[in-house]
Amino acid sequence: MKQTPLHKIHLDLGAKIVHFAGWEMPLSYTGVTDEHRCVRNAAGLFDVSHMGRFELSGEGADALLSLITPVAIDPLPKGGAQYAMLLNAEGGIIDDIYIYKKGENDYLIIVNASNRLKALRWIKKQRTGNSPKIQDLTEETALIALQGPKSWDILSQIIPSRKKEIPLRRFIELESPTAAPGAKLLIARTGYTGEKGYEIVMPAENAQDIWRAIMAAGESFGIKAAGLGARDTLRLELGYPLYGHEMDEETTPIEADLTRFVDFEKDFIGKEKLVEQQEKGFPRKLVGFELLDQGVPREGLLIYSEQKEIGKVTSGNYSPSLRKGIGMAYIDRNYSEEGTELLIDIRGKGALAVIVKKPFYRKKAR
Repeated sequence: MKQTPLHKIHLDLGAKIVHFAGWEMPLSYTGVTDEHRCVRNAAGLFDVSHMGRFELSGEGADALLSLITPVAIDPLPKGGAQYAMLLNAEGGIIDDIYIYKKGENDYLIIVNASNRLKALRWIKKQRTGNSPKIQDLTEETALIALQGPKSWDILSQIIPSRKKEIPLRRFIELESPTAAPGAKLLIARTGYTGEKGYEIVMPAENAQDIWRAIMAAGESFGIKAAGLGARDTLRLELGYPLYGHEMDEETTPIEADLTRFVDFEKDFIGKEKLVEQQEKGFPRKLVGFELLDQGVPREGLLIYSEQKEIGKVTSGNYSPSLRKGIGMAYIDRNYSEEGTELLIDIRGKGALAVIVKKPFYRKKAR
C-alpha cells in the first residue's frame, strides 16, 4: 500500500485508516457525520493525494485532448478548469477527469486513483509517436482540498497577496509566501462537495507544512480534517457520480446523466455510439431517490416496481444534511419519471422510495 506525503499527520490526528485503490487513506478523524457537517457549515481539509496527476505538454496536446474527451477544449482559457471524461471506442467511460489549462499545449490532468495507470496507458496509446509529452507527477506532488463556506477566509491568510477570490472553475499558480516559502502551488476553485472550495497541488516535500499552516489559519473558523467517508456523503448529496459506481467502461455519458459534458459538434473517440444512443434511446437511466421509510440504501440493493425488478442502487447512504436515506440507481427508463415510487430491498424488506431531482441538497444562501 502506498502512503501519501501526509500519512504521518493522519496518524497523529488519530485517523481511521483504510485501504483504498492501493493507498492507505484516512476514512475519518472525528466521525463521518461530524466532518460532513463541518464542511457544510465551516470548512474541512481533505488529503486527496492518492488521485493521479499528469502533465500533458508539447505540440499536439490541445488536439489530443480534443480527441480523447467529448468536451469542447478550444474554449477553455488559460487558467481555466474543466470536468471531462475519457471514452473508449464504444462510448464507455474509461475515467472521469479534471483538466487544468496552464497554457497553450500545456495541461494538468487529475484522474481517479483506481484508474491512474489505465488512464495513463490510454492517453499514451492515442498519441502519434511520443508527442505530446505526458508525465506522471502523482508521487512527486501532493493534492489537498479545502472545502466549505469559510474556505476563502482561511486560504486568504495563506496567500495574503491575493485580494479577490479565485473565480469558479479557475486556478492560479504562485509561490507560497508563508508556509513553505517558495514552494510552487496550483490553487483551483474546484471540488467534490458542492460547497465553495479549493484544491491545491504542491510539491510532496512541502505538503505537511502547508497542511499545518491551513489548519492553523482555520482554527478560529472551526476547520477540521475530513476523510474519505465525509467526501463520499458530501458528493452523494449533490448527486455527483463516482467512478466504479455510476460510471464504468460499460456505461456511457448519456446513460450516466452527463450529456451536458458532451459536445456533439466535434469529433472524439466514442462519438458514434453516443450519437446512436441519442437517436435510438437507451434502456436504463440514472436517477436519484429518497427513502420514504426508515433505512439506509446501499450499493447493489435491488429495486422493484409493479412486483418486478427494474434496477439496482449504485450509491446510497444516510444524508447528514437531509437526515434521511438517499441514493442513485440505474433503473428501467420506463420507470424513471420524477415522483415515481419504488421499493428497495433492504435486508429482505421493501423500503418505499421516490425518485427526486438531483441535487438532493442545495447550498444555503450565505
